[in-house]
Order: sequence, then structure tokens, then C-alpha cells
Amino acid sequence: MAFRFDRSQLVIVRSLISTFGFILPLALGVATGHVVEGVSIAGGASSLGSVSLNATHSIRIRTMLLASLGVAISACVGALAGPYPWPSIILIGLWSFIAGLMVVISQQAMIIGLQSTLALIILTHFNLSPIQALLEALLLLIGALFQVLLSVIPFWQSLSSERSMLTNSYQALADYALDANDINNIRQVNVELKQTEDTLNTSKSSRKKARKFTQLLQQAANIRLSLTIFTDILQMMVDQDNERYAKKVENILRQIENILRAIAHSVKSHSTTTNLSQNYEVLDTMVKKLVEEDKSNYKLQSIALYYKALRSHLRAAEKVASSLHPGPPSMSWRIRLPRRPELHIKNPLATLKANLSLESTAFRHAIRLAIVMIIAATIYRFSPIERSYWIPISALFVLRPDFTSTITRGIARMIGTTCGALSTALLLHFVSPTNTILLIIEAIVTSCAYALLFANYSLFSYFITIQIIILLSFINQPASELEFYRVIDTIIGGGLALLVYILWPTWEHLRVAENIARRLETLRKYYLEVMNAYISPGQYDAERIQQYRRDALLDRTNAHASVERALNEPEIHQFDKNTMQCLLTEADHIAETVLSLEAYLLEMPERPPLPMVIQLTHSIAQALHTFALAIQHEQPVQLMQNFKQLIQELEEKRKELRHTDPAAFTTLSFALHVSRRIISNLHTMNQLLNTKYEAQRETSTVRC
Repeated sequence: MAFRFDRSQLVIVRSLISTFGFILPLALGVATGHVVEGVSIAGGASSLGSVSLNATHSIRIRTMLLASLGVAISACVGALAGPYPWPSIILIGLWSFIAGLMVVISQQAMIIGLQSTLALIILTHFNLSPIQALLEALLLLIGALFQVLLSVIPFWQSLSSERSMLTNSYQALADYALDANDINNIRQVNVELKQTEDTLNTSKSSRKKARKFTQLLQQAANIRLSLTIFTDILQMMVDQDNERYAKKVENILRQIENILRAIAHSVKSHSTTTNLSQNYEVLDTMVKKLVEEDKSNYKLQSIALYYKALRSHLRAAEKVASSLHPGPPSMSWRIRLPRRPELHIKNPLATLKANLSLESTAFRHAIRLAIVMIIAATIYRFSPIERSYWIPISALFVLRPDFTSTITRGIARMIGTTCGALSTALLLHFVSPTNTILLIIEAIVTSCAYALLFANYSLFSYFITIQIIILLSFINQPASELEFYRVIDTIIGGGLALLVYILWPTWEHLRVAENIARRLETLRKYYLEVMNAYISPGQYDAERIQQYRRDALLDRTNAHASVERALNEPEIHQFDKNTMQCLLTEADHIAETVLSLEAYLLEMPERPPLPMVIQLTHSIAQALHTFALAIQHEQPVQLMQNFKQLIQELEEKRKELRHTDPAAFTTLSFALHVSRRIISNLHTMNQLLNTKYEAQRETSTVRC
């Protein structure tokens, strides 16, 4: 929200380092009389100062280096296009489209795109010769690289950031356990788990530490999934008889919360977890008493089953947290993703290619952003208002893919900018604006802006407005004019972004079920095509498999985007947040397994046919199809086929092949191993959907 202040997102140490990187070149420029050059270098440092402030060391360095290169190239292109209004407008639209599309890769990629577009816009304001454009780009690059150099210094923060991310994930899970239906808890769990995953994917910590961190993240995802099913069942009992079950359910959830907070504390404090045996004993007793209240109630009896799964994940997470300290690691073996880049579920290039389609929600957002920016850039290039490049800049930073972020950032930016401009006017009216005083003010407001970027966007906009106005006042621009222009331009740019979103909204809650159903359907087709190559190697078609893989990747990004953006829409728009998010998680697990199946095909081009897996393959595909229909039409789920019998029959066949056909034995062994993993995911999805629709039926019955 525009006025919400999140103290946990304050970034103090990094903000001071970034501020030093900005102030030093500015102070040297002022002291030596090269003010313009100092402002240019400081501008480059300023653009990089806010990049990945709260990221780990490895992510921060990589993002800042790429952003430095993007800013320098964009600044040069913008300066060269400056004298030509229409080419510069087209370039701003193109850069904005790329920036909007890069959201499908990661948050860091989007930041690189935004900062590069910002540099392009600002430099189109100046009519520079090619030599001057290159020099300006070089000065910006020097400032940006200086920030990168400063960012290299605190090596000690790498591991602590990874621990901090994991700690936040388990703290968010503790809040989620206490109230799994609270929208803020759901959003927070999603954000923390995603940020932790992105952090660990680029971790440079030791192999042993990285493995344990990955274990903790995997157990966090498992706990979230088990909690969703478990709390849904408990909530059904409360809805059935509030007086009888409400207090008991609350006590159970409180105990789970305490265990999760103890695990989080262990990760954060570098110490082993407190002995939680007593907590588990109390929890076991509570659940047992609840289950035994009515042995004829199948819902109560199912609670014991779901609790057993949750408890095993909690114990596993506790054990891994303790093993972060000297001692033997404990982790079950898992399938590793193949090394080939195109077969990674989060490959950036493959993700971009898959989303170059009007069927992609990110692609449509990129088009909307480009249209807004072309309109804003046209106003800027032909407006009589001085320094009206703030119009497209405001539109660029206000317009977001989801409703809430766009509205709140628009309001926050307008309020922050107006208050910042007024404060600057008052400040400079009562304080004699000497260069020394201006430098001191710049240092204070810049550090505040960086520190508050993630804590409160209104305050960030407030301090960054003061910073920019004072920075430009060093090159003889009257501060009073800058204040007025920035307020007017921000209102125009922010208002334009809000207007376009209102005229062209994307209500993702309406598309969540459809997108998840499509995700499962394309995943089913991809799985079938890969398995057909196992059944009949002669039918292997690399191009067709590649197309199905691309479709599956496109629908994955669409489904994830739908859920994430729907979570940020007004709460009057309801959808089953927990179930849909967990279904996506299970779908991703299946996708990773299918990628492993395809990787095996590429590693073993000469392989025997496996006609014996036809029935199992079609049973798995049918289950995916059934789930897709159930989600799309909100229908109860049919009982799944007996996979256990199919697996047993194939196990017997595998044993027969051990001595008669070793090649077929090896391939069938691998196919069976991954099939078990897929079946496990299918059973979890079945539980999720059955719980979801049973709860809906009971709610409808109560209302009737």
C-alpha cells in the first residue's frame, strides 16, 4: 500500500555504501571545478545505487554489471537519437517493450530493463554530437562501475543473505500456519519462497552449504503444501461445528507456528534448534484427541494422514537446520536437472522465446507499456514544459503488470514527488544553498532514498525527488523551476499510466483457473510426446518435442503470472489462492521430471523400445487431463486409477529384463523411478482438489 511501512525491508548498510558511490564523484567534480562531469558520473552511480540493494552478493554483482552495460549503451543510443524526435520516440517504445517483457526472466532482469530505459530517456533530452554522446556514456559507465566496485567489498554478506532469505521464508510459513487464509500471509509466503529460490540458484557458497540451503528451501515448499491441505481440512471441521473445534484447531496451529519459528531461529542464529521433542509430543496429543473425538467421521480420520505428512516435513527441516553446523548431512536423493540450458525450467533465453506470443500475459503487458511510453514520449518531445522527460519516466515506473502495484505506486509517486518538491523549496528558502551544504543534503536524502526503497515507496519517491532536484541544481538550473516541472510531469506521466491501466485492465483472477488448466494440458502433451519416444524410439521427433516444451514453458509463465498478479488485485475478487499456488508447485515438479526424461533421451540416442509402459503413460496423461477439466470447470475430481498395481507389474517386468536385456532394464528402471515421482505429485494434486471442492460443497450446503 502507498502508506504501508515495512521495517523488515529497510536496507541500511547497502544504502550507505551506495550513497558513498554517488556522493564521492559529485564531491570531486565540485571540488575540482568539473561540475558537469561530476554530475554525469554521479548520475551513473545513482542509477546503479538502487540495483539489487537487498540481493545476495553473487546476484548483486551480476545484476549491476549487466545494468552498467545496459545503462551505458542506452545512454549512448539516447544521446545520438536526441536531435531526432520521432526516432527517439520509437526507441523509447522499443526499450520499454523489452523492459516489460524481461519480467518473465526475473525481478533483476526487469530492473536492468527499467534502468536502461531510464538512461535512454534522460539522454534524449540533450542534443549531443556523436563524440559527446560517447563521452557522456563513458562517464555514466564510470559511475556505474564505481558502484559495482564498492559492491564487491563486503564479501561477508553473501552467506548471511542466504541465511536471511531462508529465515524469512520460515518466518512467513509460521505466519501462514496461524492463518492460511489471510491474503497478506499468502502473498508474503509466495514472495519469500520465490526470492529464496532465486538467491539459491545463483549461490556461490560452498557445495556443502549450498546443498543444505537447497534442502531447507525444498522442505519449506513441502511444508507450505502440506500446511495448505492440513489447514483446509481443519477449517472444514471448524465450519462444521465452530464451538466444538475452533479452540482446538487454534491450539494445533499455534503449536505448528512455534515449531516453524524455532526452525527459523536456528537458521538465523547459526545454532542448533532447541529440542522440540516436547513441542511434537504436545502437538501429537492434540491431533490424536481431535481425531479420536468421532471415529466415524472420515474427515477427522483424514486429519491424521495429512498431519503425518506435515510432521515429517517439519522434522526434516528441523534436522537440516541443525545440520548447518558440524555434523553429517541428511538428505534424500533427488533428480538433478539436466545440464543442457534449453532443458532447464527457468532458462532465460528459452523463457523469452516462449513468451514472444500474444498468448503471453507478459507479452501483452510489454505491448501496453510500450504504447503508454510512446504516448508519454510524444508529449515529452513536443511539450513546451522544461525537462518534460519526467513524464515518460513517471509512466515507466508507475505502470506494472498488476492492478494493485500500478495504483499504489502511482499514488505513492505523485504524493512523494509533490511533497519532495515542496520540501526542497522550503529547505532551500531557509538554508543558504552553498555547494558544501548541498552535498551534505544530497548525502542525507540519497541514503534515506536507498534505505527506504523497499520499505515504503512514497517515502522513497519523496527523498529521490529531493535528490534529483538538488543534483540538477549543480549545473545552474534554478531549483524552483525544477520543483514545479517535476510535480507537473509526474502527475501527467503517472496519471497517463493509471488511465491506460483503467482502460486496458488485466483482471487475472478471471484467468487463474483457465491458465492452470492450460498449464496441465500442455504439460500432458509434452509428457506424452516424450514418453512416446521411449515406447517407440523410431517415432522420436526433436522439433515436435521442442514445440511442446516451448508451449509448456509459455503456459507455465502465464499460470504463475496469473496467480501472482491475482494476489495483488483487490480482495473483492476471490479465487482459491492456496490451492492454485500449490497446484502450480506440483505442476513444476512434474515438469522438472519430464525435462529429465527428455534429457535421458538425448543422452541415450540408441535405446530399446519400452512398449510395456504404454498403459502407465496413458494413465498418467489421463490423470493430468482429468485435473485440468476439474480446475477449468470447477468440478469434483474423479478417483485416480490404481497406479500401484501398474507399477508393481512393471517392476516384475523390470526384474525379468535384468539378465535378458540390460539396456532395456536400465531404461525401464529410469522410467519407473521418474514415474513414481510424477505419481506422487498427482496424488498430492488429487488431495488438493478433493479438499477444495469438498469445502465448496459444504459451504454451499450451509448457505442453502
